[in-house]
Amino acid sequence: MADYTERFSEVWSLLADIDPASYTTEQNTGYVCLDRYHRAVVIIHCGVLSSGLDVDLEQGTDTSGSGGKTLDSGNKDITLTATTDNNTVSVIEIRTEELDVSGTFDCINVEVTPAGQGDIFGVQVWGGVPRYAPVSTTNLDSVTD
Repeated sequence: MADYTERFSEVWSLLADIDPASYTTEQNTGYVCLDRYHRAVVIIHCGVLSSGLDVDLEQGTDTSGSGGKTLDSGNKDITLTATTDNNTVSVIEIRTEELDVSGTFDCINVEVTPAGQGDIFGVQVWGGVPRYAPVSTTNLDSVTD
């Protein structure tokens, strides 16, 4: 059970990201393994969108994307539109049992396709509630208490 002295970085780990920038082509986080986590969250930071973003979650059986297919459970794919979603943050919550666990899928990739030229966005994938603590903080620049 968590208590007030528990650090966020003790139970949540940055697994992958797409650095914030202006993009004109499809961007991917790359497949990350969730076998050590009960939950994951995808955070999409939108700047100014010229046309919009198509955000698709894919699942695979390993970090090379073997057997890759859409993560259908819960309809996780979203579309972000220009003007409506400018300068917003969107979050996609994932419980790892939503993956095709019977097919041994335990890895995800976030694919973001801009609809126009120069859509500004960034993406982070965090794994949380670890099955085996402690969670590494090596993907973070620093942790300040």
